[in-house]
Amino acid sequence: MNSKLKAVLATASLVASMTSVGGAMANTNRTVGSLVDQVQVAAITPLSMQFFCAKNRSECASSGQGQVTMSPNLMAVLKQVNSHVNRTIRPERDTADVWELNPTSGDCEDYVLSKRSALIRQGVSAGALRVAYTHTRSGEPHAVLVVRTSDGDYVLDNLNNSIKTLRASGYNIRTISSPNPTQWTAG
Repeated sequence: MNSKLKAVLATASLVASMTSVGGAMANTNRTVGSLVDQVQVAAITPLSMQFFCAKNRSECASSGQGQVTMSPNLMAVLKQVNSHVNRTIRPERDTADVWELNPTSGDCEDYVLSKRSALIRQGVSAGALRVAYTHTRSGEPHAVLVVRTSDGDYVLDNLNNSIKTLRASGYNIRTISSPNPTQWTAG
């Protein structure tokens, strides 16, 4: 194999590993003489999210509070949006990982983006809505929408119409967007 081809394959391999679901780079700093460790963890924003945001800048604007006050009205809005989007999009695996807003069919990321957009239109702070990667019970990579509230984090999932706390959902978050959806951290 010539060196040019080797370089191309090495670059492709590096890009693939950096953009894989849940790929995170961690940097741990210990403070000398302190009982508390400081840990800084940055995760790579999924490449498909970067493409989506480049194409849909208004959908990726970071604004508003990073947490919303839980109320019966907010819970009703969460339930309505979650079940509406779950009914509207037909589940279909992507052949190419292209994230879309309000498609007729799509995968978990398409559900998440559609729910996020609908909640923002309903007045929920964009900063409280986080795109998160986890794994299903069968071990498959999966995206959900996490809503940060005064009563804790709640999960909107295309695999379930009920709204559950993150703890009750059984999911272990691998990576999650910050209030700015173009910046991610390890879960």
